[in-house]
Amino acid sequence: KYFVEAGAMAVRRCKREDLRRIAKATGGRLVLTLADMEGEESFPAELLGTATEVSEERVGDGELIYIRGCQTTAATTIILRGANEYMLDEMDRSLHDSLMVIKRMLESNMLCAGGG
Repeated sequence: KYFVEAGAMAVRRCKREDLRRIAKATGGRLVLTLADMEGEESFPAELLGTATEVSEERVGDGELIYIRGCQTTAATTIILRGANEYMLDEMDRSLHDSLMVIKRMLESNMLCAGGG
């Protein structure tokens, strides 16, 4: 209620791995408690990350939260959608293979077209 009145978005039940990724992308830090050593609640502003836009958009049957304009551009999410789990597994495998080819090419600084 307080977040809505302040014009802010709050998310419940977020996985710790997702929180770490968001913190890394935005330059923020995870905080386990707001209590300081004296037992008072406080929150230093330097723990906050930055993003130009945070929005919730409908994709298929679900809703996803998009965080755009992050401080660090090293994080990107690719959303795969398919008819069934088999199709998603195949797309995931193919995407992973493609990304590993790009990684190897960037590491070795060489490319052999049709060499696979």
